[in-house]
Amino acid sequence: MIQLSIDESIKRLKVEIIAQDWGLSEKRIDLLESAFSCLKQRFKNRKAAHAILIMAGSVLEYVKKKGESTPAESIDFLKEAMAHVVNLYESDELDLEKDEKLFKGLYFRFNALKEKIRAGKRQGAGEQAGSQGAQLTSEARDGQQDDFDDEVLVPENIDQLREKVLNLRQNDLELDSAEVDRLVHDLQSSLERAEYVGETIRQLLTELLHVRKGVSEENAKEDSLPAEEAFLPGIAGESSVPAARQDSEDHSIKNCPAAELRAIKLAGRQVYIQENAIALIREVTKDNLKGYLKNSNVPLKDFGGLFKGLAKQFRGSLANIPDKKLKKLSLPIMVPTGHSLPDIPDENGAHMIFLTNGQWNGVIICSDVLAETVTMVKFKKAKNGDFVGVGFSERGAELPLLNVVSVLRREGFLTMV
Repeated sequence: MIQLSIDESIKRLKVEIIAQDWGLSEKRIDLLESAFSCLKQRFKNRKAAHAILIMAGSVLEYVKKKGESTPAESIDFLKEAMAHVVNLYESDELDLEKDEKLFKGLYFRFNALKEKIRAGKRQGAGEQAGSQGAQLTSEARDGQQDDFDDEVLVPENIDQLREKVLNLRQNDLELDSAEVDRLVHDLQSSLERAEYVGETIRQLLTELLHVRKGVSEENAKEDSLPAEEAFLPGIAGESSVPAARQDSEDHSIKNCPAAELRAIKLAGRQVYIQENAIALIREVTKDNLKGYLKNSNVPLKDFGGLFKGLAKQFRGSLANIPDKKLKKLSLPIMVPTGHSLPDIPDENGAHMIFLTNGQWNGVIICSDVLAETVTMVKFKKAKNGDFVGVGFSERGAELPLLNVVSVLRREGFLTMV
């Protein structure tokens, strides 16, 4: 796929919005796909704008399939969606309520467009039935089912995928590798589009990746990569624990296996993260940070060099990716929640912490990183946003503990290179 910057992506949308030629060539479609991919990263923290890009991407894929026979209404919708994205990008004010209202109006027209396309299919199938018979009608209808690929938004399909994944986990001795690969591909494609069921898909995809690698739950708990459940039962899999059981859990201070934590400062508050969750620590200049914040991500190519290997600088899954591929990746800037932390990255930050958990990776901006680690030997559950509780050092110092898994699964990037 062609790589475009934020500015290049916006310019590409403007070109297509005002274009008099309503037919999209293969090259122009490729450019728009790249622009949408870039802008989805830019708007990943603005739900309405991100959802508009998902709808536009679905329509663009439909246009790509239909070619010259694309209905004019599809191009109309595509141009309108792109115009809204440009306006949202260039607007000086951030009004989430206005964004949501804009999304709802466009979503209504998106559904109307889908219904019109389906009505056209039914009409065409009916006409064909009159001339060629019921059997050919059935074949024509079946052959047109994949024209508009939006079914991943239907929750019932997620339940079906969940059942398949769970069945694979239970019957892992008789795995069909081709079936597993197909499900991985389906879930990755669904994750790109599914705005409202994305978290469920993320969980299922993580399970399926464990299946494909032949990793058992016991081995996962002993993995050297950061996994809170290794010393705090239930943290990484917290969503699967019934609410009533969570409420009844003991929140007293308990001993736990020793774990090295590193302190960082977020908005003047000192918080702690697992040392083995850190893939890389780098200082950042104000000029570079300004560019990273504008694009909401950090390109890894900035940390390579002619005589400086890139992969060897990292710990975790990034260390296993060849430099050539690694330089093409950008990691999202993540914003932890809880304890009244601001909901935007620190514009005056001086350090970047690259976090990792399995295939999930992302970056947190902070004002400072303490050089020395501290050993946690006790823990008390006290959930607050992305914080799972308070750790205690051997001397009794309190250590507010950030749940790296929680942040990465919500805002991180799943590296499948």
